[in-house]
Amino acid sequence: MAVHLSKPPKPLTVTRSEGVHGIRWRTPEERREARRKIEAIRRDAERAHQELGTPLDLSALRSPKAILFIVLALLLIGMAILYVLARPALAVQDPERERALMMNRARRSVSTLAVAMTLYRVHTGGWPSQRLGLFALAKNYQIPGWKGPYINWANKDPWSTPYVYRMPLSPFQAPELFSCGPDSLPDTNDDIRAAPEDFACGEGTWRREEPVEPLPEESSEPHLEVPAETHPAAPAEIHPEESARAENGDGALSAIRSLPPSRPA
Repeated sequence: MAVHLSKPPKPLTVTRSEGVHGIRWRTPEERREARRKIEAIRRDAERAHQELGTPLDLSALRSPKAILFIVLALLLIGMAILYVLARPALAVQDPERERALMMNRARRSVSTLAVAMTLYRVHTGGWPSQRLGLFALAKNYQIPGWKGPYINWANKDPWSTPYVYRMPLSPFQAPELFSCGPDSLPDTNDDIRAAPEDFACGEGTWRREEPVEPLPEESSEPHLEVPAETHPAAPAEIHPEESARAENGDGALSAIRSLPPSRPA
């Protein structure tokens, strides 16, 4: 059954001072406090976003230009890697040049070892023993005055042969230090030896002068010279005629002539 109303219902009107179904309207002070809290939360969120950093935007990498740039960069990197790997195979092997480079490297290594050995002698007062050899430059064997390590690399030459060290027989001589060279045999013509002037460093020198024996003191007695052996002069020979003239009074001293001295028997 339909119900017909003669008048439409009156609209519901609510004022701010009234509550509807338990809803209470906030005062202006409460609304200002709420806005302040929202603003503080927004500032905290911006600060945290700045600390974390902006995330990477991958949308820019989807453009055709970016993709082309990435492909070209990867292509160049691959070509560079292939060139570096294939360079030893493409290089022309020159035995003489390779031998000269290895000789120069060995010569520099020998000079470096000589300087390190000189520092060892300046600090400790002596050369490394024959038993320790070059290992005394890299490790401390409780040697008084040792301030190493003086070297920190393996003691082998470019031909994988150990360097040869021979302690000098005299403390006033430099030791023998050399590389065996390409033939890896000691005491041959291709040995690369350290010269005596290579044993020098900035903290001192290994050279010590040998003691000089004092000269014999001169005697205070006067030196007497021994006269040379002399022979008596030969007697003068008088000519008979001249002696007669001398007896008569008309001779002269010029009439006397000396004969040559006779040789001693």
